[in-house]
Amino acid sequence: MKYLNLSKLATDYPASGIRRMFELAAGSDDAIRFTVGEPDFDTPAHVGAAAKAALDAHLTRYVSNSGIPELRQAIAANRTAAWGRPIGAESVLVTIGGMEALLLALQAVVNPGDEVLVPDPGYPNYQGQLLMVGAVAVPVPIAEENRFRMRAADVAARITPQTAAIVLNSPSNPLGTIVEDAELRKIAELARAHQLAIISDEVYERIVFDGRAYRSIAQVTENCTDALIVNSFSKTYAMTGWRCGWLTGPAEVIGRLAQLKEGISSCTPPFVQHGAIAALTGPQDAAEHMRQTFQERRDLVCEGVAAISGLRLVRPEGAFYAFINIAATGLTATEFATRLLAEQRVCVVPGSAFGAGGEGHVRLSFAASTQQIDEGLTRMGRFVAGLQRG
Repeated sequence: MKYLNLSKLATDYPASGIRRMFELAAGSDDAIRFTVGEPDFDTPAHVGAAAKAALDAHLTRYVSNSGIPELRQAIAANRTAAWGRPIGAESVLVTIGGMEALLLALQAVVNPGDEVLVPDPGYPNYQGQLLMVGAVAVPVPIAEENRFRMRAADVAARITPQTAAIVLNSPSNPLGTIVEDAELRKIAELARAHQLAIISDEVYERIVFDGRAYRSIAQVTENCTDALIVNSFSKTYAMTGWRCGWLTGPAEVIGRLAQLKEGISSCTPPFVQHGAIAALTGPQDAAEHMRQTFQERRDLVCEGVAAISGLRLVRPEGAFYAFINIAATGLTATEFATRLLAEQRVCVVPGSAFGAGGEGHVRLSFAASTQQIDEGLTRMGRFVAGLQRG
């Protein structure tokens, strides 16, 4: 197929460092995998039952680009309750997972050549999606000395006349940290002063620890009613393979994005949407059980890492990731991760996969059993002890 010339996008699109480690571990049957960020729970039974009932009722045809009315209304009611201000169904777009919501949000507010501020370390797919829309990613450093929390001062320092938007992610993947309310207010003020769009990725909003109540930038300030908020059913309800998310924003923007969605995916499958309604409006016991379990695992990881000489981490406040500082070992993040897999059969992700600011760290996903966490940290301790012995 020599006549088939790949596009610049296809050749330049960055390979996923997460997937690279996942594939390296695939050949090791006894490897303990702390790589992929998805809950290790089954989807709640009542969600599957609702989707099955929809399939049995033959709800398998095309539906509205925006989503079925029942789900849009359920999401709007949920957001109204969460944010303390009225959100109408016309401000909700149902998407194929959070990733489509993010892409559509970028397509709504970014033109080729625009600059977009993204967290560093941050979710690597932000970089890829910005490449898709022809924008330039400008990293905003999220420093460990600030407990890995984004600061408005660091955002302000990187705003230029070419800046079009700011991408937020709280709770953070890969850091597990939450942007403080005061910083969110300052970021909202910066966005208004410079006429910048805010795209806030909040897919981990329900997975927060220590009794903390998560607060969206859409609720901490009255000046942020124009923000585009990305969310998903994947993490909260263990529905990663269902591919159902949503985007909230101004009704006129959502209406235009429904037209863009027609050219990307047309619509989200209706039986999936009926499952999503059950997830959002039905019993929340399973979601709370998962949250509590993740908190217990967070504690186990923090204790285990503290027992390994030379390693440290900022205590995660949400999501299910630990971003472990391995700089004292003298290895780069990639060297640490590849050698840990080869020598101890434990798979983590190099922090450099999440941006230059992640060097000297590895990400451990504690969406794994307590037995796996115990054994994995024991093996990691042996590995680090071996490095120290030389």
